[in-house]
Amino acid sequence: MTGTETSDEVGDIDEALEGFWRRAVFRAKLNHVPSYFGPTPLEVVRPPAWAFGTTAEEADGFLRDVASGRTTAIAGSLRDYRADDGVVPETGEMGIVVDGRGTPAALVVVTEALTVPYAEVDAATTVVEGSGFAPDTAMVVQRLRVLYSA
Repeated sequence: MTGTETSDEVGDIDEALEGFWRRAVFRAKLNHVPSYFGPTPLEVVRPPAWAFGTTAEEADGFLRDVASGRTTAIAGSLRDYRADDGVVPETGEMGIVVDGRGTPAALVVVTEALTVPYAEVDAATTVVEGSGFAPDTAMVVQRLRVLYSA
């Protein structure tokens, strides 16, 4: 989201996310407990939605690469995570990846989150957020698995 959306656009985005989330819960079999036990926390709490990149084209390219399996991880500097909100991703966290227009397109889960020096980041399968890192820069690598894609 760019911060310039109208309330109608925000409502449309929220509706699209909610619809995607309901389909993803079913398709990814997150609601495998019989319904007489009631909804599971996974069904009730929608994960955050995010795009990767600074342009619509980058977001679309990232989504395409994740959905195809070419990209299996993302990495960002530990310093940036701490500076933004202090929260470092953890194994098991889910997220809804949106395209460059904000349309939800993939539900992913972090299968592994680790901190490694930049020199150890696998450039063949990992998209790195930012540039100009020294070899010893601490990087947070999140390995991703697609649970559902639209």
